[in-house]
Amino acid sequence: MSDYTEFPGHEDDPITISPAVEEFPGHPGTSAEVFSAVVAFLVDLRENPFPHLSMPVPGRPGMHSAPLRRDPGLVEYAVNEDSDPPRIYVSRIL
Repeated sequence: MSDYTEFPGHEDDPITISPAVEEFPGHPGTSAEVFSAVVAFLVDLRENPFPHLSMPVPGRPGMHSAPLRRDPGLVEYAVNEDSDPPRIYVSRIL
C-alpha cells in the first residue's frame, strides 16, 4: 500500500492535479455547476489542506476526501504534511 507522501509535479506549486482531474473540468459532459464547484474546492485547498468537511480515507494513510460545494460529488486527494507548505495531490473526483 502506498503512503502517498511523494507526489509528481512542479516544485513551486504545492498542489499537483492528476491527469484525470485536469481533464475533468474541460470535458463536454461536465456541467457548469460541477466545474464551478471543482474550481471553488481548489481555491479552498490553497488556503487550507483540510477544507470544511474534509475527512481522512480509512486505510489509506495521507488520503482525504471532501464534498464539493453544493454536493455534486467528492474529491479525493493526498496531503504530505511533512512539507512546508504541505504538498497536495488531487487524485480524483467522484
